Amino acid sequence: MRNLFVAVSLMFPLAASAQAEAETPVEVKPAAPPVEPVHAAVPVPPDWSVGAGITFGTGIASGALLSGGGLLGGLGTSLGVSAQPRMTVLIERRLSDRLFLGFGAGVSFSSTQTDTSPELRQVSFDGTIGLRRLFNPRGVVEVSWFANVGVSYANVENRSRGVSIDPVTGMLNQNTPQVLLAQGFGIGAATGLTLERELISGLALRLSSSVVGIGYRANSSKLTVGEEARESSGNTFDGGLRFSPTIELRYAF
Repeated sequence: MRNLFVAVSLMFPLAASAQAEAETPVEVKPAAPPVEPVHAAVPVPPDWSVGAGITFGTGIASGALLSGGGLLGGLGTSLGVSAQPRMTVLIERRLSDRLFLGFGAGVSFSSTQTDTSPELRQVSFDGTIGLRRLFNPRGVVEVSWFANVGVSYANVENRSRGVSIDPVTGMLNQNTPQVLLAQGFGIGAATGLTLERELISGLALRLSSSVVGIGYRANSSKLTVGEEARESSGNTFDGGLRFSPTIELRYAF
């Protein structure tokens, strides 16, 4: 009987210890959040860009307007006047990833002297607004199409020596002062292609040219030979191929 009492006394502490262990809560650690992959930052393209360059050939409304066969109906050819290279400035605003709105302006000026023309001065201005559509954003060489409309103004002054007939003697006078003043205004539209290559971050070289265009030009001129003066005016509408290459350095910001 005594042995049974000892056995029962030993079992109670063991049972109590086992129950205490069973009732002790087990700490559950929260699962670590999943690790998201790190993506490289995508650069945000700049919204504005400005560029300056040189344009050759005819402009939005036949460029200088005074080139041979142009605004003055062949008068430019007789004067030796040609379309001068123009200094141009173009500001662009990004509308979307592929579409841009542009505002441009150009000016050209020349003054020459020859044996037959002691003074020949030409000046022209033009302004444009248009859209440019990019085909391959962030390409090594970006290719785009553009279309714009614009206005042009040109003025030419030529002072030379002409030939007149003396009304008294009827003889030819080969040293008669001759002055030609001519001016013209034009409106037009053109479309073409642009290639652009980034040189360093933010700085790019752009080559572009109009391909097809239309234009309307109005002109007036006054030719004074000695004491006589003759005035003329006219207008022209034309359309067709119109190449006007431009080389430009641009900065985006």
